[in-house]
Amino acid sequence: MIYDWCKSQWSQLMALAERMPHALLLAGPAGLGKREFAEALAARMLCERASGEQVACGECASCRLIATDNHPDWLVVRPEALDDEADEGDEAASDDGDGKAKSKLIRIAQVRAVTDRLGVGSHQGGYRVVLLYPAEAMNVDAANALLKSLEEPPPKTLFLLITDHPRKLLPTIRSRTRVLSFQQPPIDQSLAWLAAQGVRDAGDALALCAGSPLHARDLASSKDAQIQAQFVDDVSKHALSAPLEVAARWDGWLKGRKKGEPGLTDLPTLVTWLQRWLADLVLLAQAGEPRVFVGRRAQLGQLAERSDVGTVLRGYNELLKVRALAHHPLNARLFLEDMLIRYARLFRSQR
Repeated sequence: MIYDWCKSQWSQLMALAERMPHALLLAGPAGLGKREFAEALAARMLCERASGEQVACGECASCRLIATDNHPDWLVVRPEALDDEADEGDEAASDDGDGKAKSKLIRIAQVRAVTDRLGVGSHQGGYRVVLLYPAEAMNVDAANALLKSLEEPPPKTLFLLITDHPRKLLPTIRSRTRVLSFQQPPIDQSLAWLAAQGVRDAGDALALCAGSPLHARDLASSKDAQIQAQFVDDVSKHALSAPLEVAARWDGWLKGRKKGEPGLTDLPTLVTWLQRWLADLVLLAQAGEPRVFVGRRAQLGQLAERSDVGTVLRGYNELLKVRALAHHPLNARLFLEDMLIRYARLFRSQR
């Protein structure tokens, strides 16, 4: 699928025709549809009928093989943990039956298995496409194994590497690929798209997801959607006067209604949301404009009047320091109380 905000990248590549590079690095923030774009590009390169800027026809023999995940010239490399997610969705198994957790890394054996297959000619006589994601999941050995194929690519082979964090890749990998950058679309475009998807409170959802429309869509259909409006109300108002009450409410979100039942959200998510709120507050305090909480400018403005940019920035930096603790807190309730008391102290009392 090619989302509207990715169409310029599609046109850019289709204009290359026979001058398609041997390796593309699709880089940009998460939640923009880079993987869907890469899959559409792979299907287009293997399609027997499509031409120009057309997407894959979906009807030829190659497209039918792709639809059944049986095309011999489309090779996918990803961590074992993502194989479960692709096959089973969000309720993926966490181990392989022997109690051993699935790896979240791309290992050298996986890369070598693919490069060995590239030593044999194309089954369909056309392109071969290697889709590898997330590229930053490669360990050093796997990256070096891939580097050999990038330096001396087999004929009519296209490598598609996807990354949310290009700086985590080896410089030698980046230098041997052509970078195709993806940027967050304009907020108006994202809001219009989310409205067409039936997302309520799209502005808050988009803000909590740092401007990524696909993540905002997923948030709206997740359990987190039940608390997003309350969260924004809390950080706008309630947390300033009653941080302990808000901490108690947020602690309740972390717990299921019954023993063993998952809560409405998790602690790292709440910390991340508060970070994004403070980031917009810093921007506004510096006489700028909020980047993601555009629909809450009035509330942000009121808070900015009750503090100064140095104080808010210090609070943001403190939150960065405690973020790692959110994954393994000794006591979640005390963690929340401390975080929200620190937050409340950033602002002067109203008179």
